[in-house]
Amino acid sequence: MILELKNVTKVYPVRRRRNGWFNKRWGEQQAIKKVSLQLRQGECLGLVGESGSGKSTLAQCILGLESLTSGEIWLNQQPIHTGRMKDIHLYKRIQLVTQDSASSLHPRMTIRDILMEPIRNYFPERKVRALDICLSLLESVGLEADSLKKYPAQLSGGQKQRVCIARALAVEPEIILFDESVANLDTTTQSSVLNMLKRMQLERQLSFLFITHDLQSTRTFCDRVAVMVQGEIVEIFEDWDEELVKHEYTRTLFQTLAD
Repeated sequence: MILELKNVTKVYPVRRRRNGWFNKRWGEQQAIKKVSLQLRQGECLGLVGESGSGKSTLAQCILGLESLTSGEIWLNQQPIHTGRMKDIHLYKRIQLVTQDSASSLHPRMTIRDILMEPIRNYFPERKVRALDICLSLLESVGLEADSLKKYPAQLSGGQKQRVCIARALAVEPEIILFDESVANLDTTTQSSVLNMLKRMQLERQLSFLFITHDLQSTRTFCDRVAVMVQGEIVEIFEDWDEELVKHEYTRTLFQTLAD
């Protein structure tokens, strides 16, 4: 078990309204409610839920970008986010690929500089052969070598997403979180990117947490699927049999898949 979440809860303070006006009293809004999940080595775990269900907040809690209200997160049987000082090496072990690849890439940096930056930061001893590593990364995500001299604006949406994946791979992570990473791609490009990721997962024994609202993309890509509704995990399944699922929302997703 490489990643384990134990009763993770995230509560945000909210200002209460009365007669259309904010008053001085504060309330609470639970974004995540006692979520417990396990991610195995070399596994792809899908996290499915509608917008606002708490999926992205959960990813931010795993990365330490949001503090936990309660609960624990364990990485390789060691608790993380327990001290006041953040572990900078955590970002080497867990990487994030977001939905908006355009805003994730610096518009004034070439692809060469974008890929070299994490290599220089985490592996200064590899500086001499950084260019060869960049070329290898491009090849692994299916991009041509001449992409190195280009800027993000000169690439298509699918190519930019592949660059984001290559940048995540540059630090040799153990886990990659994909937050709606293929949602903005057309069907053909989406299928190509998912096939590429599946190949990488098998070759490198990577662990993926694949966050999406689309059950279709998880069917051939994920080993197990966790369903999140209003901040709670309501069901986890790996057998794609509608008769075996129990929660009403999961049945709705299966019906959408059938249509």
